[in-house]
Amino acid sequence: MRVKISYGTEMEEVPEEIDQLFTYVSEKVRNLQRQLELVEESLADREIETAMAMMEKMRKTMSSTDMRLSDLTMISAGYLEYKQGESNVSSGGPTVDTSTDGFDDTETK
Repeated sequence: MRVKISYGTEMEEVPEEIDQLFTYVSEKVRNLQRQLELVEESLADREIETAMAMMEKMRKTMSSTDMRLSDLTMISAGYLEYKQGESNVSSGGPTVDTSTDGFDDTETK
């Protein structure tokens, strides 16, 4: 089951957070390389069942890596959008919603 995890950080720390989250992707890619080598060895030794099991593990690794990259892409895009908006703001007002509850305080009649 895939769940969303959310936490807050200071805007200027977002690039560092992205870098730390990317560590997961790097580790998974290194795992994929090792798995690839095992598949090649298994196929060379005609151990088809072993190769097949390892290929299935590779598929799962690639899937989880792709999901993490998608998350990182969205986080990065949001950060860049914020930075672009920040550089275009002449009044100095915030470009993101800074309210805590997200509700409009105006009364409806």
